[in-house]
Amino acid sequence: MSQSQVVSFRASGHFLNWIEAQRLEGESVSQAAQRILKEVSGTSTALYTPSAPSDTNALSTVATESVDLLISDRISPLIQRIAAIEERLEQLGVN
Repeated sequence: MSQSQVVSFRASGHFLNWIEAQRLEGESVSQAAQRILKEVSGTSTALYTPSAPSDTNALSTVATESVDLLISDRISPLIQRIAAIEERLEQLGVN
């Protein structure tokens, strides 16, 4: 039997704004934070779609999604930022 307890923390500034931007329709900030933590930790087995509670297909397994696409979506913005920084450093003559 798995153990469970309530975990809460305060979020503010950019971190809170980021969590709010990740919210799915009908999802509270706390639910979004919980979903994000589960997805990032790899313990999420399903994606919840709160906007369709009566739909029997509201749960779809993460396994149906390509892991490569999930990783790419998260890493792509970082790679673009690094490329921009490298380009700027080259313009400044920094090796």
